[in-house]
Formats: sequence, structure tokens, C-alpha cells
Amino acid sequence: MTIYEHTTSLTTASASVSSTTLNVMGGILRQVLVRANTSTTVFRVDLEDSDAVTRLNYDYHTGELNDVDVAFPITGVYTLNITNASPDDTFRIVLAVQEN
Repeated sequence: MTIYEHTTSLTTASASVSSTTLNVMGGILRQVLVRANTSTTVFRVDLEDSDAVTRLNYDYHTGELNDVDVAFPITGVYTLNITNASPDDTFRIVLAVQEN
């Protein structure tokens, strides 16, 4: 089993920021981790495919979103969007994909 991780650190400006993965040849998304630098920062997260179709949409979270119960098949390029961040903050992002 191989795990591909898309990891980055981003800072929101005007309450939003995005990160785009490399082309994923195919696998199962097993973890979505978005952690704000400040534990009181409120934000929303969604994941879009290359056709700009929202595939996962998370409600408001405070400080951290750590979804380890996801088992979502993916292939291609995906964009993770952080929106409605209050206040602007620096975020750590990890998308972990189990490849076959």
C-alpha cells in the first residue's frame, strides 16, 4: 500500500485561500486535515474536482478539521478551499490518499 500526501502551509487573505493537488492517478482519500495556527479561528472547507464540482463540503470548524472517516475515491486534480476564515490565519493542510 502506498500513501500519497498533499501537504502545504497557506495563509488566508480576505478570509480565503486554496491549494491544488498534483494529478492523482487514482486512490481513496483517507484523511482531510486542515489545522489553523490559532485554535480559535473559525473556517469552512470544501474540496473541488478539476471540473469545479464540489465533491466534499464541510461546515464551520474551529481550530481544526481532521476527517479520518472519509473513504472517497479520487482521480485527477483537486482543489481544497478554505473560506470564511475569521480571523485570517495560517493553515496546515494534509490530504492523504491511499493508492493501490
